[in-house]
Amino acid sequence: MTNAGHELKTPIAIISANTEAIELINGKNQWTENILKQIQRLSKLINELITLSKMSEYSTENLCFTSTNFSEITIEVAKSFQQMATDQEKSLKYQVKPDVSILSEYKYLYELVNILIDNAVKYCDDKGLVEVKLSQSKKTVTLSVTNDYIDGKNIDYSRFFERFYREDTSHSSEKAGYGIGLSIAEELVKLLKGTIKVSYNKGKITFIVKFTN
Repeated sequence: MTNAGHELKTPIAIISANTEAIELINGKNQWTENILKQIQRLSKLINELITLSKMSEYSTENLCFTSTNFSEITIEVAKSFQQMATDQEKSLKYQVKPDVSILSEYKYLYELVNILIDNAVKYCDDKGLVEVKLSQSKKTVTLSVTNDYIDGKNIDYSRFFERFYREDTSHSSEKAGYGIGLSIAEELVKLLKGTIKVSYNKGKITFIVKFTN
């Protein structure tokens, strides 16, 4: 999968370059814009497939666990999505216990938080609220990411982490994506020796990640 993904990048890059050249000569139109839009979607899919493939090849023995400031990562990622949430007329709030550190790998922990908050903002109802919380009790550190989603009553949440699973077909493909991000999140949690679960209650979806120090 990794090799195939890299091979696919070349024709995608050529199509993109040729389309941009057409725009320079003839100007932009709805067809060139649609081509470039789909190229962006395909590029994202390819990158996600490569990432997922690499995740399945790794094991915890390949990682170098060091003391990692979970609080700083959570705040940094949450702040980076606030403008996006505002642009979509949604609210994003975070409540983070300061100086929470765990033994982890920084880049994978950062990517995990990024995927969960991105997913929450993407699926949050219009004018809804995204809540990010990081807490610690005894030896357990808990990250929860919650978003308003009034239409989430009859969804099979046990399948949320399946690859390419998309329960809500009423959403546009742009919004719903390919159903890979949460699969990557689950693989990251496994690598980082944590647990992840999803639940729905009173119009809100919540993802909970736990690590034990």
